[in-house]
Amino acid sequence: TAALIEMARAYAHAPKPQRSVVFLAVTAEEKGLLGSEYYASKPLYPLATTVAVINTDALDPTGVARNFTTSGSAKSDLLDALIAIGKANGMAYVTDPHPEAGHFFRSDHFSFAKAGVPAVYAKGGIDNLEKGPEYGQSVLDEYTGEHYHKAADNFDPNWDLRGVVQDLNALQQLGKTLANSDKWPNYYEGNAFRKARDASRASVTK
Repeated sequence: TAALIEMARAYAHAPKPQRSVVFLAVTAEEKGLLGSEYYASKPLYPLATTVAVINTDALDPTGVARNFTTSGSAKSDLLDALIAIGKANGMAYVTDPHPEAGHFFRSDHFSFAKAGVPAVYAKGGIDNLEKGPEYGQSVLDEYTGEHYHKAADNFDPNWDLRGVVQDLNALQQLGKTLANSDKWPNYYEGNAFRKARDASRASVTK
């Protein structure tokens, strides 16, 4: 939520982008993506004219990393653009290490992907710049086992937020690039969401 507010603040103090940008905070993800499903059914702007969705549901407060990953690895022009930005900022892309967990289908961007809107949910990687991948993996394992969806999932004043800033800068750059262009990213041919995107775009370009 703090990240969402700060990114919105940055946009408010920058030149107005060519496209509209919506900062959306939804509720009841754990109850079945209820908030995002509601917005997708009654969007402020039609989903057919929504360029992309960038999901910042969870950020990694363990310091600067050499890499980043995503929930799922749905191939799209949007993901390609983020990978290029990450590379330019010294972060390599690692595909979702646990696709069997189905994380792509369990977060709010999925409500938009089903309608064909290219969506990406990026996360900081485990290869910690100062302490290495073993440290990053141990922190992730401890969080997943002891805190994820538990009462112990609380703010920790010892968090190292430098990695969060790194990740948000990359996501902000992706958003600004799209907001100041005429590009329409799409899913790759053969992707399950491509048909929905093609149909929605056709409905507004006739």
